[in-house]
Order: sequence, then C-alpha cells, then structure tokens
Amino acid sequence: MKSSHSYNGSLIFIILILVTLSLPVVTFGLSSSQAIDSWKGKALSSVAILKVETADQKMLTGMIFLALKDGLGVTSSELVKNAVRATVIFANGEEYMTTGIVDRDDNSGTALVKLRLFGKPLLTLRSTEPVPGENVFCAVNQDGDFGLVAGIVGGRGSTRTSSAMSAENSTSPALASSSEVQASGLSKEFLITAGLPEGNSGAPVFDMNGSIIGLLIWKASAAGQGNYTLVPAGFILALDYSLPTQPWASGQTATRKLESTATSSQQTEAESLEAIDTLLAEAAVTLYDLRALHDYMDARTAGQGFLSGVDKDLYASQQLTELILKKVAGLKIDDLVRRKAATAILEIGGKEYVAVDEFIRSVVIGQQSNSWNAQAQDMFKRSQASWQVVDSFITSRKDDLLELYNSSGTIREKLPKTVAFYFGVLKRPTKLKLGIVSLANDPFFIRALSKDSFADRLGFWWGDRIISADKQKFAPDQTLEDLKVIIMNNCGRQIEAVVERNNKLKTLKLKIPANIPPEYLMKD
Repeated sequence: MKSSHSYNGSLIFIILILVTLSLPVVTFGLSSSQAIDSWKGKALSSVAILKVETADQKMLTGMIFLALKDGLGVTSSELVKNAVRATVIFANGEEYMTTGIVDRDDNSGTALVKLRLFGKPLLTLRSTEPVPGENVFCAVNQDGDFGLVAGIVGGRGSTRTSSAMSAENSTSPALASSSEVQASGLSKEFLITAGLPEGNSGAPVFDMNGSIIGLLIWKASAAGQGNYTLVPAGFILALDYSLPTQPWASGQTATRKLESTATSSQQTEAESLEAIDTLLAEAAVTLYDLRALHDYMDARTAGQGFLSGVDKDLYASQQLTELILKKVAGLKIDDLVRRKAATAILEIGGKEYVAVDEFIRSVVIGQQSNSWNAQAQDMFKRSQASWQVVDSFITSRKDDLLELYNSSGTIREKLPKTVAFYFGVLKRPTKLKLGIVSLANDPFFIRALSKDSFADRLGFWWGDRIISADKQKFAPDQTLEDLKVIIMNNCGRQIEAVVERNNKLKTLKLKIPANIPPEYLMKD
C-alpha cells in the first residue's frame, strides 16, 4: 500500500456560462461555394480554438467542438493528455476555461473535455462511417479566422508515400493538403484530402447535410512534419459522457513543492504539515464565502433571479473554489488526521459547487425565457436540495474537522471563528438565527438579510456595518455569535445598537421579544 494518498479526480465540477451569441462566419475562399448555408453558420458557432498548457510547460493549439452533452467538448486526446490547464476561444472572441477530462480514448485519439459554459448549441454526430469519395467540409481556424474547407474522404488504411503526398500538394506548400494513415495502419482512420492549415487537430468534419462524420487528428512524423487523418464519429459516440470529470493536474505544483521539501528532519516535516493546514484553512474560508455569496444572490433575487442575472462576485467565488479544491485534491498526505479533514473539505466543497451551479443554471434558464418558468424553478429546487445535502455532509464530517482543529495550532490561528461555527468545530453559544449574510473575514458587514429574518425584524438594513450593541463595541476577533448572546441576554427588553449606514453612524432601538419565535431558532 502506498504511504501517500492523492485526491486528484475526486471532484465533479459542473460549470456553466450565460447564453451564447451568434457568431460571424469567416471563410478562406477554399469552399466550392462562397455562400454559407444556414447549417454552416450554426455549426461554426459550436466550434472553438483549444489552447493547452502541458505539464512540461509546452503550449499546444488545436480545435474543439460541442457535442454529446451540454458543457462538453470533443477534441484530440493527444492535445489534452498532459494538460494542466486549457481554454477555449470561439469565433466571436468569447473565451471560457475548462476543468478537466471526462473520458479519453487514446486508441482512437478522441477525448471529451468539460467546459465552463452552458447553453450553446450541440452539433449532431453521424453514426454511419465516412464513405471514400464523399464530399465533406472541415472546420478550421487560421490566425483566428474560422471557416469551412471543402475536402474529400479517402480510403481507409492507405499508406501513400510522403513523396507522393508532396507531389500532390506542391501547389499549396504552406498547407497540409492531405492526410495519410501512418505505418501503423490503424484501420479506424480515413484519409482526408483538403487544404488544411496546421493547428487544427480536433476539428470536426461535416457531411453535406451538416452532421459530423468525424474529427481531424494530427499525426506527427519522426521528421517533425505530419498529416491529418479522419477518425469516424462512431468513436466519439463510444465515449462515456456520464463519467466524473478528472480535473487537470493543476494541483501537482503544490504537491511537488511539498514533496521536494520533505526530509527526515522534524523541522521540515512540521513545515509540511503547516503548509497543509494553511491550505485546508484557506479552503474552509473559501467554502464559507461561496455559500455566503450564494445566499446574498438568493436573497437579492427573491426567486426572480433572471431579472438581475448572476452577480460577478458569485462567479469569482465559484472559480476560486474550483482552484482551491483542486489544490486540496492534489495533496499527498501521510497524516491520517489531515487526510480525513481533506476528504471532508472535498466532499463538502464538491457538493457546494454543485448547489451553486444549479442555482446559476436556474438564473440562466430564467434569462433565456425571460420568465421564472417551470424549468427554472425546478433547477432552483435542485439547488435547494443540494444545500440540504451540504448541511448533512457538514454534520457527518464534523468530527473529522474537529479532530484537526483540536490538534493543529495553525488551523486554530488561521480559521476565523465564523467559519469554525459554520463547520461545527466550535459550538454556537445560542440557537438564535439572525438571517444576516456576511463574509468570513468581515462578519459585521451585512451583505444581505434573508427574507423575513429576525435581523430584519429588529431593524437592521442591507449594507449596515454593526459597530456595537448594548454599549458593547465589537472587536475584530468577535463574530455575530457575540451579538446573538447580547440579544438572548436581553429578551423582553429594548437595547440600542450602533450601525454605520450610508457612511453615517446611526443608533437603532432593538425591541427584543420576551420569547423568541421558534422560526428564528435553530433546531437541535
């Protein structure tokens, strides 16, 4: 058994982006017709450039297209097999990140990549194989211009010589005008005769009706040159889009850093444990803030999210969550206590991410239809159900996090009390629910108030900064739990609270009921 455990691939990240815009079509004048049929324009709106950074710091460029399932792109497996990050760029300049590989078949040369987008049209795949002599169109990019290049399907398993190829293509020396199956003679590939620019591996090939019959694969030769081949769409259809996303290896840098500093000395071991604890504390804060920003959006939209869209802070928090969880997933941890805590963070964080994604989807669906329709409401209900699962995860994994909190001075130092209360490693002194939404490191600034909340009933406003209550000024290390204690100690009385509102200090008179209504109390 290995002494270290890697968490790479333990997360499922589901990403989405606002509705697509129609894209302009640029052709190179190589097609038999200058007029672009309607299907061609639509097809190019689902094709993008793929830019890949590999683990050995190489930059690769190819193509990717949307098919099989929303948010997935099909490309060449050779392009992405060593990727640490990749971006896609569509013809209108829209640029999106990717999160990892869903499935890859190196034998056929095909791969499914998870894209951070939602709502763009999917291309149709043709299950029947290409026919030698069939006229096709290859989607290509040249210097940022997208277009369709006419071509002809050749035979299967041909091994024409390079000299013959060169003679054929002497009129267009700058373009790879044809493809050949290399000496391996893989029968899955077809020749494709077309004037194709370099850098288009992974591009789709369409039949005359606009269905994809396959994708282009660049085959490099020993001499540093190469040719394109055509892999039939049947191999794409065989990919499993239901598999969980395997994140890019972005966490390996942090892992290598920890491993490279590991020695037999106690000091080095302590430093490594401190680095792990620091990362886990940072991840916990990030997850707290992701939920806070979701709650802020939920309160602001009040079930009509499509009217105002998704706040950019929520998108930013979602991206930060993705990055921090990848770092946690990339750690190799020998210590059992920290290993269990890391697993808990990944489990809770992965489900939080899903809950936020479903919330954003509900907003996007509402925007598309300009109404809070049944589909949008259904997705919103899914998000609410996911948050219930998050809460159950927090309850079930509390002991694993508590064990680390009690044993690590670094965690106790770097984890804000507000976050410690959220994860249950500190027991809340009261059961009172104020309904105030605030960020981990700024708990007294009211980012939002939940609908019909107790804080709203007392007279607090969105945007207030709470300064004091009952003549007790709050210190930087205090939390809203301290405010709750003051309130609960003054049931049936009126006390004063000072807030900063619109850049001015204002005194509020808080009338606290003798008996707190049960809807404002947490359940056991």
